Amino acid sequence: MLFAFAKPSSVELTRYKEGRVPSHRLWGFCEMEALGVGAELCATPDGLWEKLGDQGWRVWQTIWLLHRRNAGAIVAVHEVSALLLLAFKRLGMRMPPLILINLALLHRKNCAGIRLRIWRLLLGGADAIVSLVEAQGDGIAKIFGVSPSRCHFLPMPVDSAFFKSAKPVVEREFCLAVGTNDGKDFETLLEALPLGMKLVIVTDGFNAAKIRAHRCFGAGIQVLETVPALELRELYRQARLVVIPLAETGHGSGHTVFVENLALGKILIVSASRGMRGYLRDGYNAVAVPVGDAEALRAALQSVALNPGRFAGMRERAVREALARFDVMEFARGLLAVWDLVDGRRGALLEERDDGAGWRRGAREDKKYAPIS
Repeated sequence: MLFAFAKPSSVELTRYKEGRVPSHRLWGFCEMEALGVGAELCATPDGLWEKLGDQGWRVWQTIWLLHRRNAGAIVAVHEVSALLLLAFKRLGMRMPPLILINLALLHRKNCAGIRLRIWRLLLGGADAIVSLVEAQGDGIAKIFGVSPSRCHFLPMPVDSAFFKSAKPVVEREFCLAVGTNDGKDFETLLEALPLGMKLVIVTDGFNAAKIRAHRCFGAGIQVLETVPALELRELYRQARLVVIPLAETGHGSGHTVFVENLALGKILIVSASRGMRGYLRDGYNAVAVPVGDAEALRAALQSVALNPGRFAGMRERAVREALARFDVMEFARGLLAVWDLVDGRRGALLEERDDGAGWRRGAREDKKYAPIS
């Protein structure tokens, strides 16, 4: 199985092996060996990315993928990493099953104008489209004209071991909000923040500028950017609670922060956006508040601050759910189950060839994974 990424990931793999980042940043790649499946990703020669940039590197990766003639399947993490492959398939090139992990297909930029026309033209070449939000399958089928049978749901993965290995710490008196992209609603959080409550926000430059310009920004609010994974884990652990303020977007947002903090058993306050359906269960694994409701968010923040101990049961359930539903090993098994379904549909095109021509499917007789239910 080959993995294609939107940006070079060989450095991220090295960081994972050194224990510096969780394996879910590589979307099941690291777990394939334990499941009896060989996996490869495109290596990055020193200095190549800096010379070529993102687009040039994706061309390099596509060439690399097309030369791996013994591949059984390609997993494209983020739709942009599959764009050139889909174009080649449109031109009639045969290749192994292409499984696309949808991270932003339903972003408004992709659902109008030239981008919509491009995706409608090419997306049908994907043998399977995996979304992290169950309801997105219907939207993808309707907007892009893809068969619903090619749309699958797998929950956002989390490397439970990466978070479980951390030693317990005494939580400090601050709340933490983490997240990037335009799916976050930090403005409502700023308006809801109770007087005297300390807040740390970890985000990108786009959101940081909006936060600092907001009328409610002031003393007691700290904004951080580009925080390494180990430092971020430490912030998670030290925070009294973690809040995930979300806007209502088609592509969904907040899942990574949600599952990472489930694994740590943190008290979570989360906006009940459509994208959080299937993840957020009010009172069971987190506290839900309506999207954009500053009053409800303020009340939830105050409730946790007054008596954090009453959420102990919720925290224990969160850890169990992270292991049972969201662990990255389950995600990897899900990818292999999708591969099985695709194999069955493509049939003769995937038969082992003796003459070395075309694509060949490697043997996978010892299956250590469960099919999709």
